[in-house]
Amino acid sequence: MTKKQMLQSAFMMVGMLLTATVLLATPPGGGGGAGAPIDGGITLLLGAGASYGIKKLYNKKKKD
Repeated sequence: MTKKQMLQSAFMMVGMLLTATVLLATPPGGGGGAGAPIDGGITLLLGAGASYGIKKLYNKKKKD
């Protein structure tokens, strides 16, 4: 591994650690409020992914 690659890897690791620290930080006052409602978004993404996969399978069978 060259010196340049090691330096790039070190900067990436530091950047990831700093990003994780910022994302896990709590707001002033304790942040005791309710969490973000992510259930609806995940359900929509799963449904979209499933329908896309089904469409791809249908098109592949139709082509053969």
